[in-house]
Amino acid sequence: MGRPSYHFKKKRVLVSIIFFFAFSASAFGQFNINQIVVSGNKDISSETIQAISGLSIKEPLSAREINDGFRRLSDSGLFQNVEINPVGSRLIITVIENPFLEKVSFEGNKIFKTSFLSQIVQSKARTSFNRGTVDEDVRQLLQLYREKGRFKAKISPQKVSLDGKGLGLVFEIDEGPRTEIKTIRFLGNNYFSDARLRSVIASSQKSFLSFISSSDDYSEERQEQDRKSIEEFYHDKGFANAKVTSSVGSLSNDWKNFNLTYSIFEGTKVAISDVEVVSSIDGLDEKDFSSLLTMKKGDLYVGSKVDKIIKDIERRANKQGFPFAKVNLERKKGVDPASLGIVFKITNGPALFVERIDIKGNNQTLDRVIRREFSISEGDAFNPILIRKTEEKLRALGFFKELAVFIAPGSTSEKAIVTVEVEEAPTGSLNFGAGYSTDTEVSGTISLSERNFLGKGQRLLFEVLSSASNKRVKFGFTEPAFLNRNLSASIDLTYLDLDPKQSSYTSNESSLRTGFGFNLGPDSRLTTSIKFSEEQVVVPADTLSLILKDDVGTRSNAELSVDYVKDGRNSIIKPTEGYLFRSGLAVSGLGGKNTLLRGSARGKIYNSFFNDGLIITGELEGGLIQMQKGFSRTTDRFLLGGQRLRGFEYGEIGPREGMEPLGGEKYAVSRLEANFPIGLPEELGFYGGLFAEAGSLWGVSYDKKKLDVDQSTLRSIDSHIRSSVGFTLYWSTPIGPLQFNWAKPQQYLSGVDKTETFSFNLASQF
Repeated sequence: MGRPSYHFKKKRVLVSIIFFFAFSASAFGQFNINQIVVSGNKDISSETIQAISGLSIKEPLSAREINDGFRRLSDSGLFQNVEINPVGSRLIITVIENPFLEKVSFEGNKIFKTSFLSQIVQSKARTSFNRGTVDEDVRQLLQLYREKGRFKAKISPQKVSLDGKGLGLVFEIDEGPRTEIKTIRFLGNNYFSDARLRSVIASSQKSFLSFISSSDDYSEERQEQDRKSIEEFYHDKGFANAKVTSSVGSLSNDWKNFNLTYSIFEGTKVAISDVEVVSSIDGLDEKDFSSLLTMKKGDLYVGSKVDKIIKDIERRANKQGFPFAKVNLERKKGVDPASLGIVFKITNGPALFVERIDIKGNNQTLDRVIRREFSISEGDAFNPILIRKTEEKLRALGFFKELAVFIAPGSTSEKAIVTVEVEEAPTGSLNFGAGYSTDTEVSGTISLSERNFLGKGQRLLFEVLSSASNKRVKFGFTEPAFLNRNLSASIDLTYLDLDPKQSSYTSNESSLRTGFGFNLGPDSRLTTSIKFSEEQVVVPADTLSLILKDDVGTRSNAELSVDYVKDGRNSIIKPTEGYLFRSGLAVSGLGGKNTLLRGSARGKIYNSFFNDGLIITGELEGGLIQMQKGFSRTTDRFLLGGQRLRGFEYGEIGPREGMEPLGGEKYAVSRLEANFPIGLPEELGFYGGLFAEAGSLWGVSYDKKKLDVDQSTLRSIDSHIRSSVGFTLYWSTPIGPLQFNWAKPQQYLSGVDKTETFSFNLASQF
């Protein structure tokens, strides 16, 4: 019998060798090896190959151990062929390496960016070429195109020589035509028509808008989403037992069209017979959650309300110190099929902790810049809500072109690994901007900025803005982690030149502001700042307002301010529920002849209905100036109108002397708005809103001993409510967001207030 050997891809040889070693081991015992020799390797070191094999000369080797070493080398994907031959006291490992890839590229891809496809495939530059890996990459890419409705896509991997510099791999892609949805049918729907059900799903039938919409492209992922949307729609209408029993997509013979069919079991409408909360966790009292039960006996079953109650209970339990608390819904069926009892059972879910946080792809941004955005640390209890918030905070930084957060099992079943993969975007930019607003008319901006200076997350800004009523030059620097703590420090130098269109005065101001900000809690932040400025106000000689003329002159000022933000929104990017509260307090005129206390507050709540299809927001805002010494100037006072009170021109409501607007020392505004889709494809970026707003601006103090103001010329000094209702069209365009407002004023002072039935805003960078 010749020397035993192991050959990759040759099962018969492998079996015979295993038999030989088994016989040898039983006949002669184990192999005494005092030297391991590696041959055939070029790029991979002998030490690495021996380490991969796991073989060592410290102890005698059995046939089983040598066979395991062979398997480890073969399964590593680094070698085309592996042989292991015991020769006397030596063990010879002979390998033929897979070639290393110097470059992986894509050709013919239009739907997906190359940077995105590079993340999908496992074949990477500076890794070994492996045919099995390439085949899996092709499968993944084809699946990706199938999800976009490209069922005739073809992927052809090609090996290419790179001018003697190594091996390249090119994925040649033929994306193929779109496979569109021709018909969408429903079976078993008695309560709702086909047209009504089509309106609640993401897929649509091809139409004259197909050339600008992708919702009529067939997607298996979207088909599954449709199934869930149909069931959620029925559950929200009281059909607690409704279910989509099957969803079938049939492809036409020419591969151009799909026909979708959804089979539905509707059941009957169900009313709630009983609602209760039961806790199996010691120290967690069910009574603490009774206020969250927004559904009561006799109410119609509404699935979205049930889901919201579950989330609210889990969130409150987590805040009370039970991070693993989970809520399971138990349904209690009674004799009457039209009634249903529901029990929210609070239990301790499986303990899961964050073992490790890995960050990949950040070539410039320092790890600590990314880590400080995490609301969770290694060793903490795993919390999906905090992970989602962290992802949103990272996206909001604007440092990354692509960002994904993955959760993988850890070293044990109780541990998880959080991985953040990023593709960095350019953060330094020279921007030229243009905009139009009915508040400020045409404006132009030039800014030189760096949002991630030296990869430390520091922000530098030099900006020049010019419009008909506002000219500004600003330099700013912000360190978000001053002294490596959760403390931001900033400094701003600003020159501002105002020529407001609603008034006859002009002013210019030079200022220096420095401030610090820090978190008071997971959702709240406090910022303190001090500002030193010098302001000059100029009023034309022919101005009739004595109060305005009294503001003429130059004033040096010191201002100390404190701002507080409490953010309870479920998303900082697209909130659908929660609240946002802002407040500020400033002491201005320190050491001067005019000292004032200025306070303002703004609160906004969000709520959604119909699976986030309708978002309702309510808002209250108000402010007050309290003079401590002297009298306020027009540049100190509040203004309303324009975007802050739609239906009225900016700055053209409130106190006046003659026809001269003076601004006001007190204001209050309430807003209510409903936002909703308007039936156009989502990718076009259109959605609408109905709004109702009401507010008032009042109060002016002046030196009555010095100024002999004709009281008959003072108008709207006292509070008078102004209100309006209207419609807003929002449009997200490639050149920037547009907002169109149509408003009809309801309450106003005729002959005093200037109304505005249409306004719009446009901001763009190019």
